[in-house]
Amino acid sequence: LGRKLYENEFINVKADNQSMIARKINGKISKVKLKDHVEDFIGIKPRNREQSFALNLLCDKNIPLVSLTGIAGSGKTFLTLMSGMDGLNRGLYKRIVITRNIQPVGRDIGFLPGDVNDKMLPWIAPIIDNFRIGTGDEDLSYFDVMRRSGKLEIAPLAFIRGRTFSDTFLIIDESQNCSIHELKTVITRVGENSKIVLLGDTDQIDTPYIDSLSNGLTIVAEKFKNESMAGHIQLHKGERSGLSYLATKIL
Repeated sequence: LGRKLYENEFINVKADNQSMIARKINGKISKVKLKDHVEDFIGIKPRNREQSFALNLLCDKNIPLVSLTGIAGSGKTFLTLMSGMDGLNRGLYKRIVITRNIQPVGRDIGFLPGDVNDKMLPWIAPIIDNFRIGTGDEDLSYFDVMRRSGKLEIAPLAFIRGRTFSDTFLIIDESQNCSIHELKTVITRVGENSKIVLLGDTDQIDTPYIDSLSNGLTIVAEKFKNESMAGHIQLHKGERSGLSYLATKIL
C-alpha cells in the first residue's frame, strides 16, 4: 500500500496460490471471516467484496461507529437496515432509530399536514422501500407494528439534541447533507450498547453551504480513521440495476 493501514481497514493478503481477507483490529492485522449474520435472519447475501466488508463492520458489536459512502444503488441503506433488523432479532439492540437532515432536493414542497411521523414520510421513503424489499412486507403491516411497539423510530435530526440513545441501532441517512456540528451533536448522544451508522454519497450534496470536503460525513470518516471504535467502507459499484449503475457513470 505504501502507507500504514487505518484501523478496521480491510486488505486481501495473497501468498503463492492462497489468499485471505484480513482487517486491522486494535493495531494488529487479523484474519477475518466475512460471515454474513444477516443471511441467517433475512436471507440476503453481499453482491461484491465491499458489501461483505460493510456487513462485517455492521455486524461487529465492538465497532460502535460505522460510516458507509457510495454511489446511488450501492446498497448502503439496504445493508444497514437489514443489519439493524438482524441485531434487533438477536437481542443486541432494543430498537432501531432512523434520522436524517431534512434537506429537500430541488424546490421545497411546502407545508406538510399531520404529526411528526406523517411529516417525515417523504424523507423516509427510501427506508420504507428497502424495508419492503428486505422483509417482503408488501403492505407494511410489520413496519407499522414495529413503529407502534417502539422498536422502529423515525426521529427528525432537529429533535435529537438532549436525547440519549442506549441499546439502539442508530442510522443517519443522507449524512453528507449534515454539518460536522450536527453530526457531533448526534454522535455525542450515543449511549451504552449502541451503534451509529452514517450513510451518504459525498457527490450528492444538497446543502448549499457545505461541499464534498467540508460536510460532516467526510470529516467524521477522516477524524476517526485511526480509531479502533470506528470503521469506514466506500461502496463503488451500484447493485440496484444495470440501468441505475450506467446512469450513475455516464450522466
